[in-house]
Amino acid sequence: MLVPKVMLRNKDDKQFQNVTTSVGFGHLQKGHGVTFANIDNDGDQDIYHQLGGFYPGDRYRNVLFRNPGHGNHFLAVNLVGTQSNRSGIDARIRVTVDTPRGKRTLHRAVGSVSSFGGSPLRQKIGLGAADSIERVEIDWPGSGNTQVLREVPLNAMIRVTKGSAGFELIRFDAHTHALKTPLVASTAIRCLGQTS
Repeated sequence: MLVPKVMLRNKDDKQFQNVTTSVGFGHLQKGHGVTFANIDNDGDQDIYHQLGGFYPGDRYRNVLFRNPGHGNHFLAVNLVGTQSNRSGIDARIRVTVDTPRGKRTLHRAVGSVSSFGGSPLRQKIGLGAADSIERVEIDWPGSGNTQVLREVPLNAMIRVTKGSAGFELIRFDAHTHALKTPLVASTAIRCLGQTS
């Protein structure tokens, strides 16, 4: 029996909304991997779905679902470890934002556990209708240390190196969304702001 794939949207803390048909996710192919990533660097999550089968003759085109956007705010965080692991795997990130309804704290853990698909280690954090970011806290793995960043702008992509003061702002072209500052370059703008 063929059963189409299902996509559920987290409507609120208690309900899911079925968006399978409205967004076009109801494919019948097997599918062997899904990646959620900000592929075009415009601040929202896009989805890449590998739809072919395991054997070469059992094929179907892969699909990129580009998110058209929604006007909400975001923060992308790329961690650089120095003592444990270079990618910051197992680090915990907390972002506290001021919203029209009061303060809200969002949590992310760095890592990608999957047998077929995997998402980038760079954390893209949706901030909704936040007015500002109060602070970003990073608990680095194996160190017991928490790095605190202040004066982090909305709608930014930043690189944080363990033990360094502040953060680096990664610039990208607002029209093409191509990175102007490669993630491996050392020429990113360092924003010291306040750290504690």
